Amino acid sequence: MSLFGNLGGNKPALGSSLFGQQQPQAGQPAVTGGLFGQSTANAQPTSSLFSNAQPTQQQGTTGLGSSLFNQNKPAATGAAGTTGSLFGGGGFGASVAQPTATQATNATSFAPGLGASILGASTATAAAAVNAPNTAQATGAYFDSLLAKNKKQAEGEAALGELPSLQLGLGDLRQRLKKLGPRAGTGEKTFADGKAHYFLAASGVDPGAAVKDLGSFGVHARAERPASAAAGLGEVDVETYLSNLQTKTTLSMIADGLERSVRDFDSFLEDNVTMEWEAQRKRIYEHFGIRPREAEAGPGRSTSGPASRDNQGGAGGFGRSRRKGGSQAPGASQRQSVLGRSAMHRSVIGTPSRIGTHGPEFTDVEPRKDLAGGLKGVASSIDDRLLRDKQAKLAEKIQDLNNARVSDQSTYLFRDLAEIESISGDRHAPQIVEAYQGMMYVVGETPEREEVPAERQFAPYYLDPNAQSANAIKMRTQMLKGVRRYLERKFFDEVNNLIAKYPAEANLGGRPDVVSKIKAYVRLKNLRKTLVKDNTQLQQANGEYVWAILFFLLRAGCVNEAAQYVNNNEHQFRSIDRAFLGYINSYAASEDHRLKRQMQDRCANEYNQRIRNAPEGSIDPFRMACYKIIGRCDLSNRSLDDKLGPNVQDWFWLQFALARESDRSLELAGESFGLAELQASVREVGLKHFPKTPSEDTNGAFGMFFYLMLLSGMYEQAIAYLYQFSYVDAVHFAIALTYYGLLRPSEANTTSNELLSHNTRGQPQINFGRMLGYYTRDFRAANAAAAVDYLALICLNAGNDAAGQQQAYLCHEALRELVLETREFSRLIGDILPDGRRIKGVIEERGPLIALGQEEELMRQITVQAAKFADDNGRTTDAVLLYHLAGDYDTVVAIVSRALSEAISLEIGEDPMKLVPVKPRTDGAGATAEPGSSLSLAAIDDPVELARTMMTMYERDHMFWSSIRDQNRVACSVLLQMSEIKVLVEAGRWPQCLDKIKALEILPLEANGNSNIIRQFASRFSSLAQPVAINVSNLIMWTIICCSKQREKLLSGHYSGNESTARMMIDSLKQMSIDLTAYTSQLKYRLPPHLHEALARASAD
Repeated sequence: MSLFGNLGGNKPALGSSLFGQQQPQAGQPAVTGGLFGQSTANAQPTSSLFSNAQPTQQQGTTGLGSSLFNQNKPAATGAAGTTGSLFGGGGFGASVAQPTATQATNATSFAPGLGASILGASTATAAAAVNAPNTAQATGAYFDSLLAKNKKQAEGEAALGELPSLQLGLGDLRQRLKKLGPRAGTGEKTFADGKAHYFLAASGVDPGAAVKDLGSFGVHARAERPASAAAGLGEVDVETYLSNLQTKTTLSMIADGLERSVRDFDSFLEDNVTMEWEAQRKRIYEHFGIRPREAEAGPGRSTSGPASRDNQGGAGGFGRSRRKGGSQAPGASQRQSVLGRSAMHRSVIGTPSRIGTHGPEFTDVEPRKDLAGGLKGVASSIDDRLLRDKQAKLAEKIQDLNNARVSDQSTYLFRDLAEIESISGDRHAPQIVEAYQGMMYVVGETPEREEVPAERQFAPYYLDPNAQSANAIKMRTQMLKGVRRYLERKFFDEVNNLIAKYPAEANLGGRPDVVSKIKAYVRLKNLRKTLVKDNTQLQQANGEYVWAILFFLLRAGCVNEAAQYVNNNEHQFRSIDRAFLGYINSYAASEDHRLKRQMQDRCANEYNQRIRNAPEGSIDPFRMACYKIIGRCDLSNRSLDDKLGPNVQDWFWLQFALARESDRSLELAGESFGLAELQASVREVGLKHFPKTPSEDTNGAFGMFFYLMLLSGMYEQAIAYLYQFSYVDAVHFAIALTYYGLLRPSEANTTSNELLSHNTRGQPQINFGRMLGYYTRDFRAANAAAAVDYLALICLNAGNDAAGQQQAYLCHEALRELVLETREFSRLIGDILPDGRRIKGVIEERGPLIALGQEEELMRQITVQAAKFADDNGRTTDAVLLYHLAGDYDTVVAIVSRALSEAISLEIGEDPMKLVPVKPRTDGAGATAEPGSSLSLAAIDDPVELARTMMTMYERDHMFWSSIRDQNRVACSVLLQMSEIKVLVEAGRWPQCLDKIKALEILPLEANGNSNIIRQFASRFSSLAQPVAINVSNLIMWTIICCSKQREKLLSGHYSGNESTARMMIDSLKQMSIDLTAYTSQLKYRLPPHLHEALARASAD
């Protein structure tokens, strides 16, 4: 019920008003009312803020939107219901329901303005006036005036009469409502009818007569409107007709523009926003090992329910697209953005960022907390500068490495990196240098003997998936021997350094052999009281500590010298230990330093008996250490006696001295100690004594743990551990290991972003490709060429197998991202010589290292993709350079023509358009390009100059010219002439402009009123290229300006020739304007309004 009751006096009010609520009767169609009068057919009636919905009967009538006080307008019988808009009326805001087939004829006779007002109630269909019972008397002049106003409006007159005013205010009405409230004993229907009558009577309205008049009002309006409209049309003049036509055309253009905008927006959503949910769902299923329902159902089975219907529609229940029923476009899985990737396809090189150090992007790496504030901030800036210097030196070394690889030369990579690390000044640098030196012994990199292993030499052995294969055992054996030799060599260097430091006390003598040096070393340690602790008694023979000398000979790796020393002192050793002579000789004679089974058992028994039975302090600790080393005794306790004062290096060497790699089936359980057990011991020590995260490190102790992990063969774990503390050292150590084939890379298409992961066999692997990509963030914006050298190393893991091909693809993807991000096209991809020949870029120079024999195809793919990216982003000069390098010369001309067309389309007097030039080609950070070394597109920012330069170059070479289509050649040539015409117009040289415009043969300037010639020129417009066609309006305007200015010049008397000739020229110029008017009227092309105005003025003068 509305504020003033129900319009139909004998009908119960449906819904509630502001002051009460009534329940609708059963069987009546429901209408929904909203705050702004929104109507929905066959909905339950509800109340609005100020007015209410009206009841609906069986006949379909027009729902009239109510005004602020429910002054409803009359309805026409049989028309479709209209929905009230925000502002009311039948304008752009009204939404009209689709009429039925039988109502289409009557619907056309409605006048606009049937919507609800801003505070109107919900619109409902009113009762048919012809069937409404006459329950009241006629209201007389009031409704007659309404009928007269409607007739005037139908005849075209403005029905803006005064609206009926209210006789009661809101306060009075509220008091009346209270008085008219329901009394005891009265029914609901009686109250509703009575309230409606009283409300309408208070306003001077008779409901019964109103219903009757409203019915006749609609019938007369429909009957009289066509005749009056026809009469009105005959009386309009030409000006009114043209005005109406212009309004109709404008509205049509607006409608077309809105429709086109909707289409374009839908297309944009379809191409850019709608995700390929089906492909995403499949990738997630594959990642978690879930079989889709369609796979489980099989080809011969079918499933029921919603799942089967989803599968039949081309999409599963997860992530279906609603726009196309979940169907995936052909090739959508291959159409992926390079810079905007989903989580399943993460960028290889990371997000673009500032130059300098960065935090880790791997999820399993804890970021370091940067020092900030006070002296710490100053120290951090100094460290950052030192780190940049170190990175620059390392980048030069990596460049030398790639140069050597291209020329098939070997390089001492571990040695070169160790030299740079030794001068870095880092706290952990000594341990990193020792790790490099240890790996030199493992791989056999010996500069003194000019021995260097080949690239990827150890990959077949280390990457063998079978841990018990011959290759894997051989690799582990070489690792044990190499590290043991390094540790022994390092100890012997310490012996020499100590003797050289104290030569007088050492008393080396004249025989500087190994035994003499060890004796001098023992003598020095004894004098300095560092040989043993707690004044332990040592056995002597001939005044020498024989067991100490023997132990240090074994510690220095001089096994043969130790056996020779025992044999030379056979008498003394037999008096001390009769069986040891046989043990040492057997140990020295064995290739892998193993005792025979019986001899080893006897040696172990003697060791155990002395440990258990000998009194404390009665046994020389060096003697027990020699037994442990030679007989591999008591492997459960792999440490030296504390009395010997061992350090970390001694303990580490003992592990390698006891470790053996052989067939486990031939060894006893207690004698099995290989590289795996050694790694477990190192890992246990690291968890107890070394920092595990950067937050726990205070003195750089992580370097020692990295050193232990690396030399024990845990390469992947060592790199991941070092990456947390010093990612620069970790990256370059990983490069060196990968170069020799000693690092297991992660799968290239892995979905995780972890640095360290494990494969299905439980073997550790490093995300090598993305580690290199993320590292280049520090400098690729300043030195893109160095970034190429690093990214090219991803292909070290490339090969002919599937995994190798994926690594190569990862490298290519990283290079594409680098090219698109840095825009160093001339440096990375190449440049152009003045004669059109190309200059190789850095990527092409590294082609043999990254392309696997497909250099041309790789370069074309990278170049074309970069060219499309540059063209889409409006970088004209970049796109021109890249398409030229890709050999697509026709596209070059098309892009140049488009840029030239945009430059010409600017108004005369505006600032000329400038292009973003290509970044100059340099040899590195801070370098400058040599003058004359290239076409220097970096200096061209004028589209006209760019087009002229490219066309001149192409015209000189038939190979270029023949690959360009005639249409693009002609279009570019015409646009160049247009640019010259524009310059002449700006200079005020009108006759020369007209001559050049005539030469273009686009406008009928010589038609002289011949309609056939004008028609021919108009029909020729459709064959013009688009860059030319969009500038025809500018060409016409220039022609009008030239004709007008030249006519003014002739009329002002500046012409010095014959007056009749001047008159002929004036008439000819005016005829040109008239011909242009006829020409534009025949074009099926919308020209700007100001052009028509200029033509009208020029023709009328």
